[in-house]
Amino acid sequence: MISNITLRELEQRLQAEAAHRRQTFLQALQALDAPLATALQRLPTDEWADHPPLAAWPQLHPQLNALKQIDAALCQWQLGLYGLCSDCEAVIPREQLLQDPCRQRCDYCEQKYRKAQHGSWEL
Repeated sequence: MISNITLRELEQRLQAEAAHRRQTFLQALQALDAPLATALQRLPTDEWADHPPLAAWPQLHPQLNALKQIDAALCQWQLGLYGLCSDCEAVIPREQLLQDPCRQRCDYCEQKYRKAQHGSWEL
């Protein structure tokens, strides 16, 4: 079982990662469209990644995906499902969560997911 200290540590790491990703995204958007960046800051942060005017900036898609990942992890935290594989519900090791707080899958399910997404062509 995960101790209270570990839970606090994981939550702090998750919150720090969320703040970092949001700041990085805002800086990139500010350089492209300052008025849109200002308008976005008025919205709840969990609505940023789905804000329709951002579709005009395809170069921001990697940062938008990073925001979606952190939003999913924060949602899992709120539901009490953080640290469980989203596919098989196995516990994801604490060390892996500290390394990547947005991790959604155990190693086995991640490999299956990647093969399904990219195909498993071997020559």
